Amino acid sequence: MGLFDIMLMVAIAGGAFWLLYRSLWKKKGCCSDDCGGNCH
Repeated sequence: MGLFDIMLMVAIAGGAFWLLYRSLWKKKGCCSDDCGGNCH
């Protein structure tokens, strides 16, 4: 595997983990005014 392939895999995995982290973080309950009063 070349360097480009490794970088591409890292970028995709990082993006997937970032989206997963954000979705789980919002599910924890963000009903306070800090988040605009929205419950996700």
